[in-house]
Amino acid sequence: MTEKATDTADTEENKDGKQENTDHDGFWKDLINRFCYSLLKRAVPELYEKANIGIEPRFLDKEFTSILNTHDPTIRMSPHHADLVFEIPLKNGDNAWILFHCEAQHGYGGGNLAERMYHYKSLIYAHYRRNPVALAIITGARRENERFYAHFHFGTRVVYEYNNLVLADLDDGELQASGNPIDLALYAAKCALKAKEELQKYTYLRTLLDLLAERGWSKKDKEDLLLFLERVIDLKDKELEKQYTEYRDQLCKEGKIVYIPLGERELAKEIEQRGIALGIEKGKEEMAREMAKILLIRGDYSPEVISEIAGLPVERVRTLIN
Repeated sequence: MTEKATDTADTEENKDGKQENTDHDGFWKDLINRFCYSLLKRAVPELYEKANIGIEPRFLDKEFTSILNTHDPTIRMSPHHADLVFEIPLKNGDNAWILFHCEAQHGYGGGNLAERMYHYKSLIYAHYRRNPVALAIITGARRENERFYAHFHFGTRVVYEYNNLVLADLDDGELQASGNPIDLALYAAKCALKAKEELQKYTYLRTLLDLLAERGWSKKDKEDLLLFLERVIDLKDKELEKQYTEYRDQLCKEGKIVYIPLGERELAKEIEQRGIALGIEKGKEEMAREMAKILLIRGDYSPEVISEIAGLPVERVRTLIN
């Protein structure tokens, strides 16, 4: 699969020759948001050991947006949108800022990564006097001179090194056997790079589903990981997609994985937000029941899946059938 960096997404050509947009950066952004601590455990274990993982990290979206408000077009219009800054609470009561950058274009386009990492670090320091811990996630091959930034000029010497998590350097067997949720996502990303044909994608997806089903992770972890697996592998063949869906649905019925379609996830989020706005538990429950009724009428989902989507006990969903 050949990918080109654009301002918002990668552009790919489907079997009919039509252009399709695939937001690979968005996949990674969602993943980092959801599994921030798991990623630190894999890539920056020293910080993970000192982090107070009982407190959620704070996403500094407004702070990071403000430092990008610059006239430099290489910063404002960077094609690499998986740039995130988090505030990580530490066990000693202090906190650390971490700059995540995911190079999701397989190492092509977008200028020099090391220079961009140094530029981001400099902007953060200039605005907030903070030196962030930096991590670059590299999904494809990169030149060695982009693993750190160095500048020499008439006796002035600057060397900026940062953490690099390079998919090509990770062992497939270790990732498959790991109990860390982020490692399954990293293995899926490696599979996506290796899969040149639709049948390969299908085979990898089946393997990834089996690995996910074996894990004792929470339903929410499995649900979010499954979404990433399917987005990053991006199976397009209709017949293979049908076979895959049948296998996935069977695992769902057996309670081994949790699958909630993206549209239904957004509907559930909207229901939750509307319920919170009402400020009454009765209002939230009534809306959840209405959503469950809509899904039952569609006939596409089992009571167990609707229970997960609507946030109702499965017994309550079954009473709505009649």
